[in-house]
Amino acid sequence: MLRVCLGGCVVIYLISVDALLLHVAISHPHVVLRAEFMARCMCLVFQTYLQAWVLVAQPLQRVVDSLQKHYGAAGRVMSLPRLKLDDRRLEDRCAVCWTDMDADSARLTPCGHVFHGKCLELSLRVSRDCPLCRRQLFR
Repeated sequence: MLRVCLGGCVVIYLISVDALLLHVAISHPHVVLRAEFMARCMCLVFQTYLQAWVLVAQPLQRVVDSLQKHYGAAGRVMSLPRLKLDDRRLEDRCAVCWTDMDADSARLTPCGHVFHGKCLELSLRVSRDCPLCRRQLFR
């Protein structure tokens, strides 16, 4: 998060430099007609955009993805179907914690594996794959 804040400061500085160049262009219109001035302005605007992308947008996207993975796991597990009381898979053990299954907490994944809801939630906080077969459970 510190990197995003520092990147934001750099981007604000670059925007202020761009604003200063715009002020020069408005107050001295004869300077704008020079090719070197236009090239410098274009380079600075492009640099500002790239810095904003690299220093702010990408790290912020990684933070958002991490938060979605961590806090979205519970909702994803709740959306998975429960097993019926007469399902034979309730006789198996959870592949994550190796304890017996119960109908209240057992969840069925799209690939057909059964886990305790809490065990699957903990696993999904790390990876979006099935803990047993590594098939991607959610997109």
